[in-house]
Amino acid sequence: MSGLGSELRGFGLSLRDALRVFRLAPLALLLVMVPEFVQHAAEIRLGMFASDEAFRTLAQDPMRWAYGTAKLVGLALAVFFTARFWANRAAGRPGWSLSDIAWRPLALGLLILVLCSLPGSLPLGLGPAASLAIGLSLTLVSLPGVVLMIAGIFGDRAFGLRDAYVRGWSKALRIALYIAPPWLFLQLLHEANHTAALGQPDALFWGLMAFDTLVVGLMAAVAGTGAHHGFVGPRAINPEEVSAI
Repeated sequence: MSGLGSELRGFGLSLRDALRVFRLAPLALLLVMVPEFVQHAAEIRLGMFASDEAFRTLAQDPMRWAYGTAKLVGLALAVFFTARFWANRAAGRPGWSLSDIAWRPLALGLLILVLCSLPGSLPLGLGPAASLAIGLSLTLVSLPGVVLMIAGIFGDRAFGLRDAYVRGWSKALRIALYIAPPWLFLQLLHEANHTAALGQPDALFWGLMAFDTLVVGLMAAVAGTGAHHGFVGPRAINPEEVSAI
């Protein structure tokens, strides 16, 4: 199989496995789906979906942001445990196991991200063009740090700093390709669903919000699965393997 054909196969398997997370590891997705639904319940109590004007007015409400923060934490955890599920599954470990996390590459990758983010938070007095150029450059430099963090999450102790900046570029690109297109589509669907819910009667509103909760769960599944499958590569994805958490 050609390189392009292999990558397309890996992309397809990543999408398929993201859907399978709902059956194989539903508890991981509930980490974001529950706070998402609870946030919608709070928003309806605020009257946020009564009209387009109410939605804009109440978008920055402190109570909504409190629930939103909980949802973002849940999203991060859902992505993390989904990715860990696939790594554990491949190694024959229980789905929730954290026993083999490689803390050194994880910490080193996090340090790279922190260092690359510092210039953006400092008053350097640069013009817009220079600030944009530096920001883009540091974002590019930080990508292998993301891959190094992912290696640590999956327990790959052999994947070091040199590997990240030599072999990590292709992994970063593959991870982005596996996650970005479906994530963008789901994000647009998520926003369109909110727009469609404005001013709707209760029965239709709650139906749309239940669907929206599934969309957010799928976003977490896509990100966690894409991170794992993109890191290991299409040749390491077994299309026939079936397991349970």
